[in-house]
Amino acid sequence: MLILFVMSSRVLVADDSAVVRVALVRRFKSVGLEVVEAASVAEAKRVDPTTIDLAVLDFDLGDGYGNEIAEHLVTTRSDLPVCFFTTSTKDAQERAAPYGRIFAKPDQADDLLGWVLAQVRGASTNGAG
Repeated sequence: MLILFVMSSRVLVADDSAVVRVALVRRFKSVGLEVVEAASVAEAKRVDPTTIDLAVLDFDLGDGYGNEIAEHLVTTRSDLPVCFFTTSTKDAQERAAPYGRIFAKPDQADDLLGWVLAQVRGASTNGAG
């Protein structure tokens, strides 16, 4: 496995499945990312958008939907990269699409990691992050 060092980049991972959160956290930390975890929409909305570099969201979190988190985050930080890692239906995915890219669980986990790393690298080359 390729190990990369990513300077001080923080990812919000919001998913109501502890199994998925743990898997994503391990994967992101293995490439040098810091991770902020949220198990619900309420927890995710308590995260200050100015303290993270991007967000990886499930769509259906039990107490609400990922697009609600995305809307909250981009209201404060319109430049914040957001994506969804979800098994939700096509209708739900259409509601999430305006906020960011959608990756299918679990099949597109590698694509998700590639997207996250591309966002982080892009932010660091632009002086952000």
